[in-house]
Amino acid sequence: MKQSVRTNEDFQEVKRLLSGHGINTVCQSARCPNIYDCFSRKKCTFLILGNFCTRDCKFCAVEGRKEGLMLPAPDRAELLAIKDAVGRLGSQEVVVTSVTRDDLLDGGSGHFADCIEILKSLRPHLKIEVLVPDFSGNEGSIDKVVFAGPDVFSHNIETVPRLYNRVRPGADYKRSLSVLKRARQSGNAIATKSGLMVGLGETKGEVFEAMEDLKAASCDIITIGQYLRPGPDCLDVEEFVHPDEFMKFSERAEDLGFKQFSCSPFTRSSLTLHFNNVKV
Repeated sequence: MKQSVRTNEDFQEVKRLLSGHGINTVCQSARCPNIYDCFSRKKCTFLILGNFCTRDCKFCAVEGRKEGLMLPAPDRAELLAIKDAVGRLGSQEVVVTSVTRDDLLDGGSGHFADCIEILKSLRPHLKIEVLVPDFSGNEGSIDKVVFAGPDVFSHNIETVPRLYNRVRPGADYKRSLSVLKRARQSGNAIATKSGLMVGLGETKGEVFEAMEDLKAASCDIITIGQYLRPGPDCLDVEEFVHPDEFMKFSERAEDLGFKQFSCSPFTRSSLTLHFNNVKV
């Protein structure tokens, strides 16, 4: 399977705009294989709170915190730059994520809330999805983001629980589920979303069990995609999962009653679905 490479004028415009504003995107920092397709359609996923992460997940190309490096404080100018970029791109839907910032007392939740407020001031009907870290399970931080009123609250479990120590050291499977549960309890009108990767050594049965766990956590939307090694320091691909298996994941998602789902080799968790049609 191959992903097309398109560098049309829209692609170049997005790159110039992001560079000129000093804006980070997960598309670039995490080396997403869909970057050419998304940028060519004037779409991107904004990455806030800097470009260095305090976790050391083995699947991700985002840089970890270097020894002695002072991480930047939350900066409102970053959010105003994103607001301007969204206005220039004419976006109707926006996805915002962040690095994990365990060094901040609130995990960066206040910055997420400020970002939502600022983007809402741009266009009243702008649809906003936030893909958040686990905030170390802090319920106050989760509530702060939910109460800011995004349309979709997303947090990824990433993989099955057996592989957490190898794939997501510093994270906890049950804690991630609790983040989604808390978001549902705090904001019944907000759609919840999660994603995971396959090809890291999990079994199909384990994926089905994780899907069931997400449904039990009141998750509305699920994405499942093929893990692709984004850099030499990341985990190897254990298996390239056949497209027929993704069809089975889709069938299972439908049987479980997920309101929306996307399961395919190139699906990524920051994929914007038609979430304005999700009723919760």
